[in-house]
Amino acid sequence: MNVLILEEASLEILPAKFTSSKEAIRVTERFGVTPRMQILDCNFHRDIVNSLGDHQKKGRPDVVHFAVLDATSTPLFEGGLLDLFVRTIQGVAIQIKTGTRPPRTLQRFCGVMATLLSGTYNVEEEALFSVEKDTSFSNLVKGLKVDKIISFSSQGSHCSLRSVVAQESASEKRIAWVVGGFPHGHFSNEVLELSDKVVSISAKALPAHVVTARLCYELEQSLNL
Repeated sequence: MNVLILEEASLEILPAKFTSSKEAIRVTERFGVTPRMQILDCNFHRDIVNSLGDHQKKGRPDVVHFAVLDATSTPLFEGGLLDLFVRTIQGVAIQIKTGTRPPRTLQRFCGVMATLLSGTYNVEEEALFSVEKDTSFSNLVKGLKVDKIISFSSQGSHCSLRSVVAQESASEKRIAWVVGGFPHGHFSNEVLELSDKVVSISAKALPAHVVTARLCYELEQSLNL
């Protein structure tokens, strides 16, 4: 079983101190979403995002959405051969369970994620997702009992994705493949220190959903799916 983790995902609810801001009020007027259920998005909360620390990683839920759609649309995931997790930059770990079909539109996806992140989900959501708050990357991978952690970064050692997957698949170990769920920047030191390998699979930085799609394809090829 392979594990895919979208790490430090750009997915968070609008911070409470900004709920009365003009940007938050405009989103409520336009979409009918209350400030406490708004997912931070630089398209609508640009000034708020720019005022936050580590802002280059924040306000891009579309990065997570695209990657989740790519992963959950594959035979690998649909066949129960991939455990999929999103760990947000705020330390919330969300497992997307086998068989789950996330919303295809970003607005609906953000609505579901806001429900999960706010803890207001019901039995129906619990059947599709599991949520753990205040989860460090270390605790997440420890709980998943993986044998090896391989992270993708433009700062990693250059190599062929196909060769990496072929080599690791032959070992028959439980591998955690870690893809950055943010638009810009690099992994935290914790992720880099815990990774057994940090690899770069392209001469240029690739979006999370491209890495996800390529990885799922190569894993399927290694399993003859």
